[in-house]
Amino acid sequence: MQSSTPVTLPSLKKLVINIDYVEVPSLNLLLCGCPNIKFLYLCTSFHTMDNVCVPPSLKRLKITNENDVGAYLEINAPDLEYLNITRITFGDVFSMYNLHNVVEAHLNVFPQPFSSVISLNNLLGNLSGTKHLVLGRSTTKV
Repeated sequence: MQSSTPVTLPSLKKLVINIDYVEVPSLNLLLCGCPNIKFLYLCTSFHTMDNVCVPPSLKRLKITNENDVGAYLEINAPDLEYLNITRITFGDVFSMYNLHNVVEAHLNVFPQPFSSVISLNNLLGNLSGTKHLVLGRSTTKV
């Protein structure tokens, strides 16, 4: 999919992407065309440190990165209830807010080289209402 190709799927509720590699601008363009999506499962390899912008309509989000490059996440999903992030890099542009409805979260994130843990602290602060929290090995090392 070319990054300039507009895709509109207004009735789509569930999207599963399980491919070897995805270009982040193309992924963001696809996600922008899915304004009512409730469930997103993304398992891929990111080759650049671009922002992945997820739709605010999500209730369940699972993202797994299959390589060591990582990706940045931008999440503003007030209805999100379940969050599972595996092998994603956090840094200054790691922005997640409006996560007050998250009931269950699984985090296995790692820091950008020479970055502070402030972004991770902010994420954990935004998850203060969660009832079930699992922190992966790379997260707890930070």
